[in-house]
Amino acid sequence: MANKLELTWYGKDEPIQVEPRLLIENTSLSNTASDPDTENMLIHGDNLLALKALEQKYAGQVKCIYIDPPFNTGQAFENYDDNLEMSIWLDLMRSRLQILHNLLKDEGTLFVHIDDQNLPYITVLLDEIFGKQNRLYLITFKQGAATGHKAINPGCVTTTNFILIYSKQKASWNPHRVYTKRGRDDRYTKYVTNIDEPYDQWNVIPLIEAFVAANDINIATARKRVKDNPILMEKFVLNNAASVIRTARPDVKSVGKEIQEFVRISKASPDKILYLHREGNPDMYFINGERILFYKDKLKNIDGELVSAEPLTTRSNNK
Repeated sequence: MANKLELTWYGKDEPIQVEPRLLIENTSLSNTASDPDTENMLIHGDNLLALKALEQKYAGQVKCIYIDPPFNTGQAFENYDDNLEMSIWLDLMRSRLQILHNLLKDEGTLFVHIDDQNLPYITVLLDEIFGKQNRLYLITFKQGAATGHKAINPGCVTTTNFILIYSKQKASWNPHRVYTKRGRDDRYTKYVTNIDEPYDQWNVIPLIEAFVAANDINIATARKRVKDNPILMEKFVLNNAASVIRTARPDVKSVGKEIQEFVRISKASPDKILYLHREGNPDMYFINGERILFYKDKLKNIDGELVSAEPLTTRSNNK
């Protein structure tokens, strides 16, 4: 391709000669270790040799790959030298990434853990091998804090690493939606006391009043209890999620004409609750020009527990 955009360096196109062989050792600790046809293998050795050997048998069969390559930090560790000239580091990465691309199924996914120094280089390299169109996401995650020796360094303190996600063929990529547990969403401040009644008869009160009635206490006591022990309100909301609601104003510029019309009618009759049935999509309820959102729709089953959850995002604060 004459106008192909790529990263170049000295010696890039010189082939790396390796002999593809994989040694399976017998061991008394595991019967599967001596079985060359096992689907469970722990390979100890040079990863390029191992990848070349795996490529002969498993090309196009691997669904998920996660790699955490050396960051070329300039340090000399016990088992490897992490201080390579950049062209050498790129050579080593390119040869391995090409095999990983061959190993993946069309619907497969590659995850690459990298730091900020090498992120630009490996992104261009991966775009070249996998195709920019198959770059999916860049995950930023917190892996440290601005404390200790880092805090005394001049300039910004680096506390994040990154995970680049690529598909083999984006058109074939069909991931499972992943959710993460989160605390109570305190925007849900209203409660329907008679949710089982017809929608046009619903009685909406503040959430704190529903908590008062459920616990047979006064509002001052309720506020103090919730302040001292927030888990009490969280449990109440989870146990009554079908009745806990909030309202949100739809972006009328980005919704269909039918929803726009319901918003207009709802604004004209602010005290009425309107219902919109949508074939193949979630039904909608409106009041005073805003959509009613139910807390039950935020709950997901994570590890056998029904909890407040949100979709996995490209930013994580977890260490």
